[in-house]
Amino acid sequence: MALLLVAFASKAEEVACQAVLAGTRALIDATVHGLLDRELLRIVKLGVSGRLTVEATVVRRQKLWFGRVVAAATRELPLTWSEERGAFELDGLALPDPEHVSLPRIALSLGEADSPRAYEVEIVTRLVVVTPGSLGHVTGFLAGESDSPLARTLLGAIANDLIRSANGTCPVQPRR
Repeated sequence: MALLLVAFASKAEEVACQAVLAGTRALIDATVHGLLDRELLRIVKLGVSGRLTVEATVVRRQKLWFGRVVAAATRELPLTWSEERGAFELDGLALPDPEHVSLPRIALSLGEADSPRAYEVEIVTRLVVVTPGSLGHVTGFLAGESDSPLARTLLGAIANDLIRSANGTCPVQPRR
């Protein structure tokens, strides 16, 4: 009996970031790679808007102990298709390359000036295009109302399959 293994190449979803210390603030620039695949882009192009949640956290590293969170921020950025521009938009700005999404700069106040090497930035992104609720509304509209536990479970599973996330970390560098 022959065993055939087929490997599917999937693009890695990752966040690349750079952070610099400017006085008592960390200025963070991040780019998300591979988050928007062809299927999600097709759904957004059909008129279903998405929501990209970006969480940025600055951690002060401590020797032989867990780091301490000194600053954090969360942003919700809408992802839409603009018929006028013929382009995808993130937070109202055109995305030149949906494969590599540059996020708006994030500035976080650290409260104190310390060596930049004492800090590290963590970026977590989560893209939601279709929610179980929106799927439920569409299926309810198309097939009549169906609010059974099985339908809710199935819709939740489908929606979770359309969620993408990517994470990344970077050290804080001194400003040049």
